[in-house]
Amino acid sequence: MMKFVSIALPILLVVASCSDEKHEEKPGKSGAAAHGHEGPHGGHILEVGDHVAHLEVMHDESAGKMTIYVLGPDAKSAFTGAKAPQVKLTTDSGPKVLSTTAVSGEAGAFAVTDPALKAHGPEGRISIEIGGKNYNPALEHHHEDH
Repeated sequence: MMKFVSIALPILLVVASCSDEKHEEKPGKSGAAAHGHEGPHGGHILEVGDHVAHLEVMHDESAGKMTIYVLGPDAKSAFTGAKAPQVKLTTDSGPKVLSTTAVSGEAGAFAVTDPALKAHGPEGRISIEIGGKNYNPALEHHHEDH
């Protein structure tokens, strides 16, 4: 019995000493889980395809404005190979499609202002074309502490 304890105790100590940080960096996470929920501009990250690109969505409810940053696979750098996205909302009065326009001086940034965006947590999808292929990630509603 004493021999078992002398072998098992060091093994348990090694296993117990592993920090959670080492386990958080394992590959295989996708979307926001792999890159965090907040993008470089403070918005929420949506994955486009299987890490083809990412969208950082910033919603200003009081202004009825949405700014979309198209980011690369790393979810940090600007991605310039995409056409202007469209915001396809589901509203009480039916579907509504909003076209975005490029933000002057900001690579990969697009914005749209519309009264329908004054809604809390708008529902719908963002439609974007990258490399001749269309993607439609869902808008996700998130509570923010701002």
